[in-house]
Amino acid sequence: MGLSLLFARSTTTRKVFTGLTAASGGACYLFGGDGGPEQVCRLNGEPIQEMVSGPRVPDRQALVAPWPDPEG
Repeated sequence: MGLSLLFARSTTTRKVFTGLTAASGGACYLFGGDGGPEQVCRLNGEPIQEMVSGPRVPDRQALVAPWPDPEG
């Protein structure tokens, strides 16, 4: 079984990878499964389960945010 299929079928596997993202300070974790739709598993420090092209994340561009200006 490939990792993509394992990830798609296993809640525990998704939790492990999402947890690693959180532990390393990652703001977004995007999982793309072998050409299928991509799933956002973590966004802005919060766990979510949202497909790219869904109402909350219409496309990848919706995941991009500017870095805050350190001077103001």
